[in-house]
Amino acid sequence: MSKIAFIGSGSMARAIISGLVKTGTAGEDILVINPNNPRSCGEVRELYGAAPAPAEGVAEAEVVVVAVKPQSFPGAYPAYAPYVKPGTLVVSIMAGIPTTAVEEAFPGARVVRVMPNLALAVGCGASGVAPGRSAAGEDVERVIGIFSAGGAAVAVDESQIDDIGALSGSGAAYVYYLVENLRDAAIEAGIAPEAAALLAKQTLIGAARQLELEDEPPEELRRRITSKKGTTEAAINALDGHGFGAAIRACYEANKRRSRELAGG
Repeated sequence: MSKIAFIGSGSMARAIISGLVKTGTAGEDILVINPNNPRSCGEVRELYGAAPAPAEGVAEAEVVVVAVKPQSFPGAYPAYAPYVKPGTLVVSIMAGIPTTAVEEAFPGARVVRVMPNLALAVGCGASGVAPGRSAAGEDVERVIGIFSAGGAAVAVDESQIDDIGALSGSGAAYVYYLVENLRDAAIEAGIAPEAAALLAKQTLIGAARQLELEDEPPEELRRRITSKKGTTEAAINALDGHGFGAAIRACYEANKRRSRELAGG
């Protein structure tokens, strides 16, 4: 079995590793490398059976996932570059770092960039997968397989990565914010905080489950709930009156704009 190495052992690396292990990858075939935090590597070993390794461990891997913070990459990659062999498939999940920068850091590597989200940790991730200049179609398919172990993954062009970040990369935060405000509105109306929190959370879970199982577009599911001149229609009209759709589009564009600012330095 070929090995896959993770440079970094934080939340996103753990989420990807969790999906791989749950879908049959043996822990001993997963290397986790974080020289600055051996305790974290030990935690990953205890959780998933992955093997902690030194920097030179990347030389054993066919696939290397770079899961460090973007701002740490310039200072981190020189420790690994000597051990990344030409032809190695390097997967970057770093926001704001283009594939060209990763290709320059690891000459001869086949680089694929991924914009994942943290729902990978619960098997419901949504990831966009974009090839660099040296990556082939089979590399993209292989990376889609890795990220599909923790949810859904689709191929995109790298020019669309900022859109993927605004859609699924940060999208869960928008949904959580909606649930947060539904909960708080209910509490302000006199509902017990515990009950308000439970019902708001379950409303989200139920809506998401229907989207998944019924495979209907959201506007159709919304139509079923929205009776003519009923309470839901009044609520939707209030959302429209307060610019709900425009606010969502504004947050999407703000996300993209900030991503591009970060990429520019």
